[in-house]
Amino acid sequence: MERARSLMEMSSPETAEALNKTNLAILPIGSVEQHGKHLPMGTDYFAAESIARRVTSLTGGLLVDFIPFGVTPLHMGFPGTINLRAETMIAVFMDVCGSLHHHGARNLVFLNWHERNLPAVEIAAERVQNECEGARVLIVHAHFIAKDKYGQKVGLTHGGELEVLPVLADRPELVRLDLADDPSPAGHGAAQDRLRRDPAVYYIPKDVRTMYASGWYGEIEDTSPGRVAEVVEGTAGIAAERIKAYFEI
Repeated sequence: MERARSLMEMSSPETAEALNKTNLAILPIGSVEQHGKHLPMGTDYFAAESIARRVTSLTGGLLVDFIPFGVTPLHMGFPGTINLRAETMIAVFMDVCGSLHHHGARNLVFLNWHERNLPAVEIAAERVQNECEGARVLIVHAHFIAKDKYGQKVGLTHGGELEVLPVLADRPELVRLDLADDPSPAGHGAAQDRLRRDPAVYYIPKDVRTMYASGWYGEIEDTSPGRVAEVVEGTAGIAAERIKAYFEI
């Protein structure tokens, strides 16, 4: 699949041409937080960016580099984690989307790979649509697409296989599977994830170490090139089809 260039890699005339095609802007959203010893701090942003590049290739439009940081107070017990207040992230969304709207973008996709961004992302999307005339925002939670389609066996676990694969796709030098030797007990981690993901009754975790003490859990079984391509390109393909259908591209 062709690797789409992002706004920061393009000239001003090239960005104008990209927006003129579909009025579409795609913003990858993640976080900077620990993912065990085997994955980089930027795993969530790298995953979102990897999927977003492929989605952009399939849909057209402009891939917009977004801040790597997200809302992640529960990981602050681990060095290197950078947490944004929800209010800060919403304000950045408004400024970035306001600029894109000024340049002609009317269709915006927030492509996310970090669960605790969800409240801020939803508020920002609503405000953009209310305050930017003609703007429409589609939220794509790529990690949930991957979970539903490719996580039947390994699930969507923090630092597990489905988070390893999109980093391997474009940043393989950052993955150290030889260091993935200290997963937290899977049963406790899975039970906590089920509870916090329950749409009816759930809690907001304060410290990820109460869920998985080593900072990650899960299985890493298949990291072959074929599996990487299957999950990353498959997730992007599903997201692209939903985007094209919504915006009638």
